[in-house]
Amino acid sequence: MDLLEGVIRSYDWGSTTALAELRGIEPSGKPEAELWFGAHKANPSVFRTSRSSATLDEMPFLVKVLAVDRPLSLQAHPDASAATLRYQREEKAGLVVDDPRRCHPDGRAKPEMVCAIGRFETLCGFRPFDEALLVAKSLGLPQLIVDALHAADWPAVVAAVLASSPSDLAAFELAVAEVPDFSADRSTADLVCFLAEMYPRDPSLLLVPLLRHVSLEDGDALFVAPGVLHIHLSGLAVEVMAVSDDVVRMGFTSKHVDPHGILEVIRPAFCGSVESATGAVHRFSSGGDAFTLWRLDGREVDMDISCRSGPELFLCTAGMASVQSSIGGSTDLVIRPGEAAWIGPDDGQARLWVDGTAYRVTVGGV
Repeated sequence: MDLLEGVIRSYDWGSTTALAELRGIEPSGKPEAELWFGAHKANPSVFRTSRSSATLDEMPFLVKVLAVDRPLSLQAHPDASAATLRYQREEKAGLVVDDPRRCHPDGRAKPEMVCAIGRFETLCGFRPFDEALLVAKSLGLPQLIVDALHAADWPAVVAAVLASSPSDLAAFELAVAEVPDFSADRSTADLVCFLAEMYPRDPSLLLVPLLRHVSLEDGDALFVAPGVLHIHLSGLAVEVMAVSDDVVRMGFTSKHVDPHGILEVIRPAFCGSVESATGAVHRFSSGGDAFTLWRLDGREVDMDISCRSGPELFLCTAGMASVQSSIGGSTDLVIRPGEAAWIGPDDGQARLWVDGTAYRVTVGGV
């Protein structure tokens, strides 16, 4: 076992203070969006003792702390079948891996989960049809979209959004700006207006009212299955995902968008499920075969782990944590906020200790 050195990723949607405050250091003045722990080829973490970079065998998942100060892009990740099909198509088209138009550079599915540190806001998955229909009529969405909602056909709804005219979009932006303050849809209208200021005339604005607005409180986790359309809005969260760069963006970004590709990727039957942590040690039930996330929270919380199927990560976000392996009578490895320990498959039984909040990430369903 060893400490892993995290990697800061700077994007324009990141916070200038949140990750620095988490780590107890002075802000850099730059927008810091993500703190990475993993073997991603763009920025693999480094083991503190050996100074070697982590490999995919050692870190088969990617763990991040997200610091969202402004909304990310509206996007979806492919499931395994869509990833393979679209990867082969891009290969046949001769798109090199780093081509900005490339949406599927590795052809792997990308399930992910976020667990809120404090309050975290996101849009994730579609609303129920009856609810979406009411808000569509209230906010004056184009009739073509309303008709598709009546037919209870989400791909048809997305296709109708893509077929909307500039005049449809202009009329919609005007309608949401005039929604009365007392209206139940005022908060949705405010979000559309906020996004329209940054991305005027973006067709994706028409889809915003039809997505579920999910507010996660501290310790709430949201599983985002492949095929679920989502856009993270604000807040701090631990994110765990499969190691993949496959993403299809529909809007709200300066990066390449493939709105028609969304129709091949989305899986409307799936909807992000929210699970709240209970007790000092909580194992979140979602994650599938890719990973399992545990949250340890409280005063002097102990957890002995003896049955492990592979490498693990232990990340501290508040207070202090430590891990001790049973191999060789090793001393405690102390972990401070913003630090993570790697526990290897040969490290035997381990003891985790937390006085604050920490997260354990394991391979598969263990």
